[in-house]
Amino acid sequence: MTEAERRGRLFDEGIALLDAAWDDDVALIRQDSEHGALHSSRGTFTYAWALLRRDGAGDRERAERAVRAGLALQETREDDAHRGNFRWYAEQETVIDLNAVEFCLDGLNAIAHECGDRLSPELREDVLRAIGLGLEEIDRLDVHPSYTNIALSDVSSSVLGGEATGDETYVERGRRRLDDWLAYTCESGAPQEFNSPTYLAVDLLRLAAVASRTSDAEIALKARVAEERLWLHVAAHYHPGLARLAGPHARSYRDGWTGAPGYLSLILWRLLGDEALRRPSPYFARGREEGHIGVAAEELHCPGYILDWLRERAYPSEAHETSDATGGVDLTTYMTEAYTLGTASQVYAAGDPPEPSQQFNSTLLQFRRDGAPGTGTLFARYIVDDRGAGPAVDAGDHAGEDHWDVGRFVGAQSGSRAILAYGLGARLRPVRSYKLSVRVLGVADETEVWVGDAQVREFPARVEAGEPVVIAEGDAYIAVIALEPTDMGHGASIELGRDGPMLMLDIYNYRGPAKTFWEYRSLAGPFYHGNVRNAFVLEVASKGDFADAAAFRRHIAAARIADSAGEDYVREIAYASDGGSVTLRYSLWDMSLVERRYDGAVYTPPMARAGATDGGGPQLVQSRESLIEIGEARLMAGGTPKWLFADADRGRYVFANPADEVAPLWLETPGTIVECDAFGFGRVEVDEGSGVVTVEAVGLIAPLRLRREGDVRLVVNGVDVSEALVGPDGAGVREFSGV
Repeated sequence: MTEAERRGRLFDEGIALLDAAWDDDVALIRQDSEHGALHSSRGTFTYAWALLRRDGAGDRERAERAVRAGLALQETREDDAHRGNFRWYAEQETVIDLNAVEFCLDGLNAIAHECGDRLSPELREDVLRAIGLGLEEIDRLDVHPSYTNIALSDVSSSVLGGEATGDETYVERGRRRLDDWLAYTCESGAPQEFNSPTYLAVDLLRLAAVASRTSDAEIALKARVAEERLWLHVAAHYHPGLARLAGPHARSYRDGWTGAPGYLSLILWRLLGDEALRRPSPYFARGREEGHIGVAAEELHCPGYILDWLRERAYPSEAHETSDATGGVDLTTYMTEAYTLGTASQVYAAGDPPEPSQQFNSTLLQFRRDGAPGTGTLFARYIVDDRGAGPAVDAGDHAGEDHWDVGRFVGAQSGSRAILAYGLGARLRPVRSYKLSVRVLGVADETEVWVGDAQVREFPARVEAGEPVVIAEGDAYIAVIALEPTDMGHGASIELGRDGPMLMLDIYNYRGPAKTFWEYRSLAGPFYHGNVRNAFVLEVASKGDFADAAAFRRHIAAARIADSAGEDYVREIAYASDGGSVTLRYSLWDMSLVERRYDGAVYTPPMARAGATDGGGPQLVQSRESLIEIGEARLMAGGTPKWLFADADRGRYVFANPADEVAPLWLETPGTIVECDAFGFGRVEVDEGSGVVTVEAVGLIAPLRLRREGDVRLVVNGVDVSEALVGPDGAGVREFSGV
């Protein structure tokens, strides 16, 4: 099946689902939930867009009814604080979710740009008026650039909405917001709302929509380069063998960490055609394959060199990226053929001052196993009152079903070893228990589970602090070592339990009568003497690395752990096993990271560095260093936040400057040199095999000089300008000065 055929299948599937959800009595899309029938504004506008694209018998009439019913959910009262926003559901009495305006304008802008001529003139004017009101609300909300998916939604809505309504002030606002987001992100490297199985898809589709639909060439190029950086972000953390986006995840719904099909997996299936991306998961009964229509309809701009990286990679492979340099948040992913292990340094937070996210997946291990969905998963949650995943409290609640994390976190990871530490989040109400729960999905009756030297056959089982829990399942050996926790009452225990396919190591800080803890109620005040201690060590190995489970257990038993805290409230945890060591130092006062050491050396996270650990295959580096070298490729481009991708095996090299900073450029690959005295925002791609050099840039390009033996083709901003090359001169230099 070709990509075009998969796009067609996605559209057909999506509109069939919407046809079935259509409630003709109210002309809205219906969603059934445990709270009764809900009627969605966003879903209704998407359906109208799909109907107008299909344009079959009766589709235009139904689309007009849908649009009118959706517009009736917009807040239009002049004295309302959120005039221009939308009720997410018709059953809501007022605007609750402030992001509804962004998601509703996705559909309205798509209709206005693609299908506006299929609406009656009166309704078309109503749509444009609604877009205008929505843009006023978006301008008032003016979300912080750290809230990545909504910041990029702001860009998309402003540019496309401004063009649809003819209001140039919003187009310019969208241009400024895109520049602001790029500049903000370039201070760190990766998007601050990093590696989300849901919101990375939202980000990609919105940038793709801007790049495809805007009439402004500069905005289109900047959106496409931003989209390319996000594709590199996906590729750096995607495991093609497991068909999973490795951890950690800044924000993740239950499908994202249980292996069920989701939004990003749908996009990857469209591009790659791997059916494993759509296989169901027994850990999450329903998939969350939202957005069939958008995934089918948008023109994606994933470059061929990234598609190659998504399809296959060499192992072991690592990815290191910084998502929030100011807040000290970076992420590490380690991959072998058998598993992926990903952790973050601290909790993802958005805004200024930052608000921590409870959708954060701090630690995620995914390993190959035979049972559906082909993988097992280890994750961690700090939990209050022993709450597990359960039904949502109301129509807008994800915390129950998706089992959010309510703790504060710091971590350190080097390869297959990690130290993960948790503390309380502020909580005023009385509680019955606090615990850190390390959970493994994908265990069976035949799974080997050991506590120390004893194999566990009955649950629950008591575990002592420092006693290794070893799990042999699928293609992986996993060791979890709980460290001594703070006892907030008396008799806080560590227990190993099992609930069907889930194994749970619960490390309690408190278990007893409901009470409010004055010492921790606001993580400040006269009784506060620092946060609680709760941490574990994690080490994982492929089964092929050891003769058997007993050999792995002996390896873990020989490991050394040191755990101490000083009067300065700094806790230091060190873990060393044969082959490597990890040390984590963090503040118990505010749960901030102090230092990490790997094999004795202080770790300083890069903006981005990803690829096979032996240096082969695709490699990515992003840095402000004046010189970047990957194998035989060298890049010099001043202090810009540039990135260099190199795939020597395929002869593909890509440089990009995602900022407006102008600098001299020298890009040297094994067979080609590209030189420019002043290069600003843009990218250069060298394909050694075909001899094609592609240059895309904003504004003036200083004369380009190429050095290459044999034929060369130069494409600048989509135009083949090879005939305009002058030379080669005596030094073999060809020059292009036509821009």
